[in-house]
This record gives sequence, structure tokens and C-alpha cells, in this order.
Amino acid sequence: MTPAAKLLLFCMSRDRYVRRPDTDTAASNQTRYVGRIFNAMAGEYDNLKDPWYGYTFAEIERTIRRYFRPTSIGQSKPTALDIGCGTGLQSLVLAELGYKVKGIDIADDLIAIAAKKLSAAGFADAHFLHADAEHLPFEDGIADVINCCGPTLSFVPDWRAALKEISRCLKPDGKLLLEVEGKWTADIIWELIDAVTGNSLDYDSSPRQAMKQFLPPWTIGHHIEYSFVLESGTTVRMPLKLFTASELRRELANAGLRIEKRWGLHCLTNLLPSTVLHRADAGRLVRSIFYQLANLEHLVHGVWPFNALACSLLVMAEKKR
Repeated sequence: MTPAAKLLLFCMSRDRYVRRPDTDTAASNQTRYVGRIFNAMAGEYDNLKDPWYGYTFAEIERTIRRYFRPTSIGQSKPTALDIGCGTGLQSLVLAELGYKVKGIDIADDLIAIAAKKLSAAGFADAHFLHADAEHLPFEDGIADVINCCGPTLSFVPDWRAALKEISRCLKPDGKLLLEVEGKWTADIIWELIDAVTGNSLDYDSSPRQAMKQFLPPWTIGHHIEYSFVLESGTTVRMPLKLFTASELRRELANAGLRIEKRWGLHCLTNLLPSTVLHRADAGRLVRSIFYQLANLEHLVHGVWPFNALACSLLVMAEKKR
């Protein structure tokens, strides 16, 4: 049985724990569930063919290379933590910049790929561990920079605990690059359109569920189960915490972190439904429109309101002294 088929059987038989993230058992189950989804994607993660993720990963890499370049490399390398390292896409970029990389993830198969990737590239000092973001296995103030994209934090049941752990591990004046799923996007409009037109776009929400996203509180994000189609064609339900820009700024401040810069990824490209853009077989016309929108987005994604009304809220924060 293929990994995708095993995952499909698992998803069909799983408990409804992702709807009850307020208990310890539910949170633990959710973490294992998400880990199994990403393990099932291990063979395709580095070769995703949809336009959405190629653009996202490229923008994150560009940001890391621009803002995380060490000012100097002495006898000991600066340390970078990669929280939710996946297959090491950003770990490799950090290592190439001169960092000693320590990565964690909840998916064993992805960690194995990351370790092999960095070893093959000659970075023998990179280390990867199976751990979750709520309990980082690192000492206080170990990191010069931390990368937490993917968007890892949106998958973490106790994301406030994860933010405190990230802050604990950062040195004073250390930098954090964080990506989370945004609440106020064109996707909620597409989801409502989909709900009243018979699920033509595969959001898999009822009209009542789609309407709930427009209800107060408007400054706090909510939890959803996003319908995601893997490259294999298997559909899974991904539990996600959505954030508003003001909520993210407030929660980072509560953890001792101050936002310095912020960007909005998929603020204009989401004028096309995300479920369409996640497909590996997105047609030539869809891709052409997407890349034209992406070129426009480059001009505005660091400017309000575009950096607040986006599917991915990307921020660079600094730990306060």
C-alpha cells in the first residue's frame, strides 16, 4: 500500500480530535496527525509542482538571504534554529549563509531527508531532532536567529507556548523569521462562493461554516480544517490556526518579541482560489495569471494593507533586551 493510500485510510478512520484542540489529549493527537500527513508527503515535498508553494518558498528564501546574512563569521559559527524544518529547504539556506543549523520537526521522514540533504552538501555540523515547537530541546539563548516558516506555528495546538519557547531560545537582539496563516484573505470569499455553488472549488465547507469566518471577533483569528490536495491526488483535512496582523503583533509582544518588518504573501495571487493554485496540474492559463499577479505582489507585499490581508503573514521580529 502506498503512503498516500495509508494516509487516506488513516484520515477516514481518525477521531474528531482536531475539532477539540482545547484538551491535552486532543492536542497530542493533532500533532501526531499532522506529522503523519507530512510524513506521507516526504517523497514529494521537495518537488511540489503547484505554483503556490514554489512562490512561497522562493520568497522565504529571498528574505532569509537578505536579512539573515551574518555580519561576520568568527571561529565559532552563529547558531540558527529551524523550527518545523521539514526536508531542510530553509535549513540549507541558513547553512550556506554560515550558520550552524539545528532543526526540529514532528515528521520523522522529513527530518531524515533534511539530515541527508545537509550532510551531502558538506554541513556535518547540522543536527536534526524529532520534537515539537511547544517543547524545544535547546538551552536558553542558544540561537542568533530562528526560522519558523511552513507555516509551522499555525499547526501547533498551543502556539502561545511555542512563541514563548522561541523567545526563550533566542539571544537578546536575536532575529526571528515567522510565517503564519492569515485570516483576512480573498480565500474566505472564495470559500463562501464555493459553499453556495456546490463545492465547485473543493473547499469542502458548508454555507454555515463559510459564513462563520465573517463573524466577530474580527481582530482574532480562528481555527479551520483546510481541505488540501496532495500531489498524489489524496485530499486531507489540515487543522490550521489563522492569525490577524494585529493579533500576531500582540502575541509576539507578549512573548518578548518586536516586529521589525512584515510582508504579505499571496495577498494578490489569492485573487485566484488557493485550492486551484495548490494543484500540481494547474493549467497554463492559471499559471500565467498567477505569475503576473505575483509580479505585482512583489511591489506591494511589504506595504499596508497588503501585508495584513494575505494568506501568509511573514514577519521578522527581534527579541527585546
